[in-house]
Amino acid sequence: MSSIIRFGFLYGLALVISFYLSHLLLGTSPDNFTKGEIVGYSVMIISSLAVVMGIKEFKRNIAPAPLGFIVGFNVGLGISFFAASIFAAYNWVYLEFINPEFTTTYIQYSEQQIRDSDLDPLSIEQQLEELARYSELMSSNLTQSAVMFATVFIIGLLFSVVSAIAFRTSQKQATTQT
Repeated sequence: MSSIIRFGFLYGLALVISFYLSHLLLGTSPDNFTKGEIVGYSVMIISSLAVVMGIKEFKRNIAPAPLGFIVGFNVGLGISFFAASIFAAYNWVYLEFINPEFTTTYIQYSEQQIRDSDLDPLSIEQQLEELARYSELMSSNLTQSAVMFATVFIIGLLFSVVSAIAFRTSQKQATTQT
């Protein structure tokens, strides 16, 4: 349990610090939205290494007992859930207090990108309709925070699967290690 809390907290903290620094360094200008997305997803993937480290530490702490896939996977899920919860809370604070105009600015930016594209008028109209549906969905800070929770959790889930496979040990391997 301590591996889950420690690495979940570190994972979540890495996300919060990185996203806040990105906000400070890149600013809130629409000109930097693409850079912000690249930085954001990169940070999510890199910080997901906390799942790998957490499962590895958990395995080291239970030695010489075997670490089955399910146990390793559950540790990774716990870490991911903890981190995703922290990040969702930060995202809500960001949208509510730090940058309350973000959603409006982002929707306006996206609309302008669609209008300025080289697409035919029918495709532009279809994309604008899709954006309108998206903007209705994303008008709630709680909904956006839930989406960020899901994004971090799903990335962590993928890292959990790979790590649980990589670090699993059979009963036979556990007894030969002692």
